[in-house]
Amino acid sequence: MPYAVPISFAQFWAFSACGILFFLFLLRAAAGRTAESGARRDRRSQLGIIVQTIGIAFAGFGPVKPILQPLSLAGLCGTAAVLGLMSGTIGLFWTSSRELGRNWSLVARTRADHELIRTGPYSRVRHPIYLAMLLFLLALAVALGHWLQLIVAIPLFLMGTKMRTDAEERLLEQSFGDAFRDYRKSTPSIFPKVG
Repeated sequence: MPYAVPISFAQFWAFSACGILFFLFLLRAAAGRTAESGARRDRRSQLGIIVQTIGIAFAGFGPVKPILQPLSLAGLCGTAAVLGLMSGTIGLFWTSSRELGRNWSLVARTRADHELIRTGPYSRVRHPIYLAMLLFLLALAVALGHWLQLIVAIPLFLMGTKMRTDAEERLLEQSFGDAFRDYRKSTPSIFPKVG
């Protein structure tokens, strides 16, 4: 099924540059973690991480056809789309991880001093970092011209995301009870309400 629509080198390099910036923010968030005691973990979220990663990898799998002129209408639109998606990715990840602070973790877990964050992006969706990761997946597909691969990549990514959010929300409900249940009722999981 690997298929590629024509792209310009500009959209590929725009994604590459923004991707490096995104991974620097990811490393910064990971480095900011502090020692924790009394943490509860849910290792089932690790399977979700694997499935999400396969989905993202699938969006990147296949040939690349960098034959568009960078200043052609299609080349400019592709580059603008990549820059828009990656700006959303970086901005959403940065603000979300900043709001979480010491609560941020790769694997589902709650700390003994965990806080239920409902500010910033968390006032609009419960899992904004996964929305940022979905934008990254879309930017990757646009950058490489892999539109057809999204037929498989998006469902895989969403399946892995569901595994992770279920694990995280079980822990949050155990820690915060009714406060979390009220938050879950009033705030969508990944996609913000329109209007």
